[in-house]
Amino acid sequence: MDPSDYVYMMIWINIRLCLPFTLIVFALGCVVRLDGFPVTFYMNLLVSNLIQLGGLVALMVKINEGNFHPICLVVLGCGALASLCFRTVIALERYFLISWPELHFIRQTKGHVIFCVLIWLFAIFLFPLFMMFSQYIFFVLFPLIPTPVFIFCVARTPKFLPAAASLPTGGKRRIMAALMLLLILHIFMILPLSLSYINSYFCGSYVKYNSSLVLFLFSPFMDLILFVFMCEGLVEKLLMCFSCHSCSR
Repeated sequence: MDPSDYVYMMIWINIRLCLPFTLIVFALGCVVRLDGFPVTFYMNLLVSNLIQLGGLVALMVKINEGNFHPICLVVLGCGALASLCFRTVIALERYFLISWPELHFIRQTKGHVIFCVLIWLFAIFLFPLFMMFSQYIFFVLFPLIPTPVFIFCVARTPKFLPAAASLPTGGKRRIMAALMLLLILHIFMILPLSLSYINSYFCGSYVKYNSSLVLFLFSPFMDLILFVFMCEGLVEKLLMCFSCHSCSR
């Protein structure tokens, strides 16, 4: 298969599987108890992924019709940029919950609303500007900026875990698992797109760029896995149900 064929296959999987599953998880997030998790940030992350997937659907429809319209790419890019920002904010919120529990502003409703509004304004106005003036700065700069944040949160959080006596052991594990998932997602699915863009910009090779694009398109699936580390006792309940089903058989 040609590298571009894998890109189209991943787009098809996103449209057929990720889009409906994202809607299901969004509905579950409205009714399932979340373990002290920034629900507003995660719901906005899912909304940004839905916008990203919607832009992807519109883009493929226009390409198949032979009538490409740049607004589809703008919608896709705004959703992707908002997703990156919300992942970064979630990582910082999890870190501050452990290291600085007195910082209540970021976890209050007012703080959630302010951060979400700023992120959406940032994505909606900044992405079109960079597409008009400097695509290179956007694809290189924005994926690189959050990288130290994710690494810092994963590296520093374990040092504060023993002092967080108010949190149960299961809650601490879920926080570390969420941070590790966000770091893995960013390093292996977001960052390669930036590095391959640099390579294609200077060397003119688009093979690695297509491979990194496949990884990037897989990132909305990883955001769905993050839901597992948000629900109190969800993993334990799933294992219990599986054990009961196995015993009954």
